[in-house]
Amino acid sequence: MILFLVEGDGEKRSVPILVKRLMDDVHIRCIDMNGKSNIVRAQRGFEDTIRRQQALGYRSFVVLIDNDVTSLPYRDLMEEHAGMVQRAQTISAELEVHVEVCWAIKESESWLIGGLLPRVTYCGLRNVGRVPNNTETNPPDAKRWLQDKLNSDYNPERQACLSSHIDIEEAQRHNSSLQSFFRMVSQMKRE
Repeated sequence: MILFLVEGDGEKRSVPILVKRLMDDVHIRCIDMNGKSNIVRAQRGFEDTIRRQQALGYRSFVVLIDNDVTSLPYRDLMEEHAGMVQRAQTISAELEVHVEVCWAIKESESWLIGGLLPRVTYCGLRNVGRVPNNTETNPPDAKRWLQDKLNSDYNPERQACLSSHIDIEEAQRHNSSLQSFFRMVSQMKRE
């Protein structure tokens, strides 16, 4: 089983759906870390959660975070990438577990937008129109873009619904971070 540490309830609900749709033989569980700042903070960040879960028998972990903004102790995303990879390697060696850090570029909602086809109406969508070719760069605020295309509020239930219905191949074609995410999960399942 792979344990995912995610930023919020939306990812906690949607990530298992996305993984199951592409790889039904992978068993995962998600922990809602209540925000990116709780994952990346230097003192008592994701490492403490991994220590607790390792004590319960978990051996494979993915830290999934958005690549839109950064949180302390990092000043920018480049520093965050280097720091988080180093921290993952350190905790992996300390506990003899497998820890990977994965960034959803720009946000996990960017993955969902990439899988929308013109004129779809599931999950309360309206007026979707043409999806950007590269959802890693456009739209700049994926959550707001989705909110503007929905008849009601964007929330964790909508995120899970969209995860159930999007075209996974199209989503990967429009967002290489989603491709990387699935490759990483596939590799971890083989280990």
